[in-house]
Amino acid sequence: MPTSVKIRPHRAPPASRSKTYSDVVVVGAGIVGLTNALQFAKRGLDVTLVDNIASRKDSYKVGESFLVFTSAFLRTVGELDRFISEDSFIKLGVWFTVGAEHRAEFSGTTEWAVNADPHPPHYLFDHAPDKKWFRCMFLDMQIARPDAEAAMRDAVRRHPNIRFLDDVFVESIALSETDAPHRLTLAGTRDEPPLEAGWIMDCSGRNRLLARQLDHRAERRERDDEFQTSAAWGQFSHVDDAKFGEQWRALLASGQRTPRDLYTVHLWGVGYWIWVIRLSQNRISVGVTFDLRRTPAEGTLREQFWALIGRHPVLDGIIGEETLLEFQAYRQVQHWTDRFVSAKRYAMAGDAGSIIDAYYSQGIALALVSSWHIANVMERQVKTGEADHDYIDRINEATRQDWAMMRNMVREKYTPAIEDSRFFLLSHILDMAIFWCMGRTRAKLTHWLVRTEGYSDRQTPELERLRRNVERRLFYSRSPYWLGLSPERVQRLQRYLQRKIAERARWRQEHGIVPPPLKSVLSVTAPLPRIWRLPFARSGKVLDISARDLVQPAAQRADGTATWFDHLPIPINTKLDWVIGLRPLGLLASFAFGYVYDALDTTRRKIATRSSPTAAGTSSRLTSDLPNRAGGSHA
Repeated sequence: MPTSVKIRPHRAPPASRSKTYSDVVVVGAGIVGLTNALQFAKRGLDVTLVDNIASRKDSYKVGESFLVFTSAFLRTVGELDRFISEDSFIKLGVWFTVGAEHRAEFSGTTEWAVNADPHPPHYLFDHAPDKKWFRCMFLDMQIARPDAEAAMRDAVRRHPNIRFLDDVFVESIALSETDAPHRLTLAGTRDEPPLEAGWIMDCSGRNRLLARQLDHRAERRERDDEFQTSAAWGQFSHVDDAKFGEQWRALLASGQRTPRDLYTVHLWGVGYWIWVIRLSQNRISVGVTFDLRRTPAEGTLREQFWALIGRHPVLDGIIGEETLLEFQAYRQVQHWTDRFVSAKRYAMAGDAGSIIDAYYSQGIALALVSSWHIANVMERQVKTGEADHDYIDRINEATRQDWAMMRNMVREKYTPAIEDSRFFLLSHILDMAIFWCMGRTRAKLTHWLVRTEGYSDRQTPELERLRRNVERRLFYSRSPYWLGLSPERVQRLQRYLQRKIAERARWRQEHGIVPPPLKSVLSVTAPLPRIWRLPFARSGKVLDISARDLVQPAAQRADGTATWFDHLPIPINTKLDWVIGLRPLGLLASFAFGYVYDALDTTRRKIATRSSPTAAGTSSRLTSDLPNRAGGSHA
């Protein structure tokens, strides 16, 4: 591990700086680069943003589904609060389904959903003391990327600390081995002199300028399997509510009906999944991602896209070539880096560093998290001349493990195990527990972002202490719930658990054992699936293990649904704090119960299979209820 050293500040006094010098040069003006330019500028740094966007048209990029964590950064640092609230498509949450192949409806499928309530008007919003914090913490949106980036470019051009060169590109980068500035040679429509930079932030996307130049492309050395995916997607016009029939409406345990199309919808099949994301102005984004070892058809990525769409009659009449606005594809999606920030004064974020899968919409969210950490390192080094090696090591180690955890989340889901309803449920519960184990830390960072809008000079001593606390915990692999385990151990444990439930699912499939379909809908205020009902699944029925709302006032509930907890004389905000703090433990406990039950039940069936080959078949017929790939039921 490198030792901490103090280097001389490379920042020249203002009077002696050349016109081409900047504290930070940000390469790439996509949504990650724009956010970083604003973030560094708000930290008091001189920023030059470089990209050749003036000569190319706006693209209907992926990354339309904003997690609430993404929203927190972009509403504050990115200055998109009004845009997101007024010009985006409100989504109700995320909806995951398996078993809809070759079906014209969703009935009889296994479904896992997370409702992103509350959306105003809502009882929680009425009681929120800080409306902006509430929006950043809880309101999910789906945006049109070109519109959002146009609004951010306006904010960048208004900021006095940012120089935006929008018609040039970086031809070469010469990194300094001393404390002298780095040097970037430019090319483009005008003759620009080389830039001098104290720091370089690479947000160049899949060009990966620094990762290629410095051989930080870790996937070339570290891939331990053949798992690689392709992605193809299109944006389509003329898609309104009338396109989605009654089959898109789901009946919830509360008796209410909710439209699935107002969620970010994920349709799973063996070796692939499809996203369906409605957008403003009657647009929609539909994409497919598939395992390269299981290509859906011969031909181009465009032909493979339509082959997978054709497997889902629920999409009939919603999209077609005649309404296609733009089509894009990547033959190989996944890559990752072994370095995100260096004491040698360079860093990379977004696709310039790592990308695994569009599942869970984590690309932009993780890019903005790592960017926030990197901004802390840069700001202190520029202003004090000290490189915080401990923090740099922590960022690189934990961020690498976070991306490995993303890969663990999806790797087994691309196998035939995905069609096993119990695997589908347990795999998603484990994923959600990992996400929500960072809930309290995320709430603290959101408080810092809302109070400061990203301006570090607005910090109070209280906010500075909060920021230092968040610096240690703002990683999926460093949650306080992991009880001091190293990020690598956390990642390896998660991978082991996912592998074991997948192995048991595949064994059941090989022996004709098909558990009944399951359904679970969670929310911020109803976070705990009733996993204890799992042993009571019965053939011929969908088992609904959806959670109950723990916060909604008893007076607003249907007769007979309120419990003693609902009548407790506790303010709604206090109840919500309790739920935010306890839901990770509840989800981990739910997964543990389901994992143990799954192991014991599968072991019992293995014993029965060895002792009597006909016993397994009888058990299979008693529990079988999932549709086969042709859309019928198992006999």
